[in-house]
Amino acid sequence: MSMNLFEFKRLIGADPWNRDPKTLRARNSAPEFERAASDVEAFEHKLQSALHVQPPADLLADIKNISHQPVQRRNWMPLALAASLVIAFGAVGIAWKQSHRWNSVEAYITDHYAQDGAILLGRASEPVPAQDVNRIMARLNASIGQQLAGRVKFIKFCPTPRGRGAHMIISTDQGPITVVFMPETRVTDGEMVKFDQMHAYLINLKHGSAAIIGLSSQPVKSLETMVRNSLKTGMIGA
Repeated sequence: MSMNLFEFKRLIGADPWNRDPKTLRARNSAPEFERAASDVEAFEHKLQSALHVQPPADLLADIKNISHQPVQRRNWMPLALAASLVIAFGAVGIAWKQSHRWNSVEAYITDHYAQDGAILLGRASEPVPAQDVNRIMARLNASIGQQLAGRVKFIKFCPTPRGRGAHMIISTDQGPITVVFMPETRVTDGEMVKFDQMHAYLINLKHGSAAIIGLSSQPVKSLETMVRNSLKTGMIGA
């Protein structure tokens, strides 16, 4: 079954450099899919520029070649190549982490939110289908219960102190609030981190942790029970 434009936008919004064959086929199926992909990539490049990190040159060249081939003449990338490109871009996130050399979770949260926290709040729109949320979380060996998943209005992968995690925007009565899932990262449970008129409430989970981030005026601690009970980690092979 072919992928519709709405599903495609959700997929590349969470994982902009996704190069699996199904995604490539959808991207090449119609001009509106190509435009959607190009818009997301342009946004990601802006974020990378802010981080002073560039994607691998061969990945950019490949994207350019795909984008400029006529639709009827484009060849699907072999699965092995697609996987290698995804792995190559994963190195960008690692480079960002290494270049910043966070000496604490508090430093990571302050730095991470300063780079793209406010920008991503503006990307939140319609609720993300729960199955899409958990498809992304499954790649992080985690899942989210319906109570929290039903509030997710934006989700994407992001670098964390111990590798890749998830950056989510959830809707609340007090406005949108950010939740960052950090696999295999331990925090001081219940600690409140304050920075730049913001604050973050830290929660330890079975295999990782989460930070609930909002304006100083937003009661982020009130979401503790929902996040703690809904975000399950270490689900695959448990």
